[in-house]
Amino acid sequence: MTTPFGWSSTGTAERDVPVIRLKNDSDLTEKYEFGSKLGQGSFGEVYEATHLETRTKWAIKMVHRPAPGSKMVETVDNEISILKQVNHAHIIHLEAIYNSAAMIYLVTELCKGGDLKQLLQQKKSFTEDETRKIIFSLADAVVYLHQRNIVHRDLKLENILLKNSSNEGDDRFDIKVADFGLSVKTGGVEIGNIMTEACGTLIYMAPEMMSGRGYSQWCDVWSIGVIMFMLLCGEPPFVSQTQRGLLKEIMNKVRFTQPAWASVSGAAKWVLTYLLKVDPAYRMTARQLLETPWIAGEHTVPSGPNNVLEMIDQLLENNTNENRSYPGTEPVKDWSLISAEETPESSLDHSCWSGADLGPEAVTERLKKAHNRKSAHSSLTQQDCRPPLRSALLE
Repeated sequence: MTTPFGWSSTGTAERDVPVIRLKNDSDLTEKYEFGSKLGQGSFGEVYEATHLETRTKWAIKMVHRPAPGSKMVETVDNEISILKQVNHAHIIHLEAIYNSAAMIYLVTELCKGGDLKQLLQQKKSFTEDETRKIIFSLADAVVYLHQRNIVHRDLKLENILLKNSSNEGDDRFDIKVADFGLSVKTGGVEIGNIMTEACGTLIYMAPEMMSGRGYSQWCDVWSIGVIMFMLLCGEPPFVSQTQRGLLKEIMNKVRFTQPAWASVSGAAKWVLTYLLKVDPAYRMTARQLLETPWIAGEHTVPSGPNNVLEMIDQLLENNTNENRSYPGTEPVKDWSLISAEETPESSLDHSCWSGADLGPEAVTERLKKAHNRKSAHSSLTQQDCRPPLRSALLE
């Protein structure tokens, strides 16, 4: 796939990452010359280092080996396992692993520009074109992960690194998704693979994750929406010190009240409203985000339903209006999947939190119900609905 910015979204074959055993920690200094400290990660310090033989510059994360059986063991194992599986232009590249009795050293590509949080603090906000480039790269990486049933679960500004420094022109927005300690590999988006553990950073956390009702890979898309909102205006869309308070704010839906929104296109706002849909069944997917006119640089606001479930809702609404005089016609409100916007008070307790994980059979059954309810003058069939079904649910 060729992107609007000339990049390729297709990664090369997965790599065999070398794992080298060190007798002593000092042995690593015979291979690398250590430079300045780059930062403090979730479970280790990161330093710039130069390979003595090739003179290639890398970043080395130094992790104290966690105690056996501790939660940190799972976190470190997750990071290593997933980074060994992935190979994408906008995901941090793991070059090698060194192990000693006391330490684990992860050698990754060097990102000289810091992270997006640091850059946002300097800039206060990003232009729409700058945001578009960043969000395209981020969505491209998330599509790649979701195709491999990997859910990041902690996408945030701090975990998006900049390959180059801020004075390197357009290349300064070459981003790398990092920190996979909370990531998981699932069996797909079917009902049996629902996750329940709440994790990540509160202001980026999807409402279905906080609700305790179960969630899937759509939680990453919510996080993309929060990141995009913050890039454009410098502030998060929802703020609270508690999870309960944040959920209450989220139920009021996204609003564009900051002065920065006066210069942002309606197309960008439309994208945000679909990334930040409370009900994950109606939320835009990462792949759909890549297909929006806004990503291609257009300012046109799309019309019509965003996915197959909205199309069914619209169909049922139309047919209900047409068939009001026919006995036996069920009202649309009896349908079990209702958008969160329509039921703000009850949606947190509603079973629709797993609606985004409907498999093809479940959606086909919904389509059958829609077909049975339409009037004698309607001609919509299941075959007519297959293209949006693939686009929305069968990535």
